[in-house]
Amino acid sequence: MKRPVGEAPAKEPERIRDMFGRIARHYDLMNRLMTAGLDGRWRAAAAAEACLSPGDRALDVCCGTGDLAFEIARRYPEALVTGLDFAEPMLERARAKAARMAGRLAVSQAPAFVAGDVLELPFPDDRFAAVGAAFGVRNVADLPGAFAEMVRVTRPGGRVVCLEITTPPPGPGRRFHALWFDRLVPALGRIVAGDGSAYAYLPASVRSFPEATTLAAIMTGAGLRHVRFRHFGLGIVALHCGLVPGPDEEGG
Repeated sequence: MKRPVGEAPAKEPERIRDMFGRIARHYDLMNRLMTAGLDGRWRAAAAAEACLSPGDRALDVCCGTGDLAFEIARRYPEALVTGLDFAEPMLERARAKAARMAGRLAVSQAPAFVAGDVLELPFPDDRFAAVGAAFGVRNVADLPGAFAEMVRVTRPGGRVVCLEITTPPPGPGRRFHALWFDRLVPALGRIVAGDGSAYAYLPASVRSFPEATTLAAIMTGAGLRHVRFRHFGLGIVALHCGLVPGPDEEGG
């Protein structure tokens, strides 16, 4: 059965992996165009929430071409940063960027990129001081499960940070969101990336994604404490941050 235009496909891993593999070559350019270049500023705000110290480890899940991982590495040059994604074409581009970055920084400071699934992270418990996700968890079928895994691999007292497109509160932002993401972005995807269907998926996936207050509740349900969020871009983007409880907060 043919799917109606703009209807979000089922979040089946193989389908999502194939879609992002197809658009990997144009992914960075489309991100700049869709956000008028503001996505870099938003990622910088997300990286600031990691609050890393020298020698800390950080993980960027659903990392795509690695822009959040690179932003964390730039902000915390003595941290050890890893990016994880399950779309190999995205990882290929991330690794190419890391090789270029290693020419400017110490090799140990350039992020490493590994293949993996956010629903089954290939890391031990309490491995990272911070785990972040930028514009990726919206595509995960089991959102509570994804955050539970992020919490599992974050050490007590560490942070989980999520930067994601969201449905803005009622008002000008919501009206702009409907015009830009529902109509203009798919057209831009056809012209620039040659893949209108992938960029028709974008607004559909946002419509099915929890609003900011609901996402905060999901993060709290996954075990995080003191979850807070703020909006950017007329409410189109939300940045959430929560703390993994320390031993004295367990069960609190």
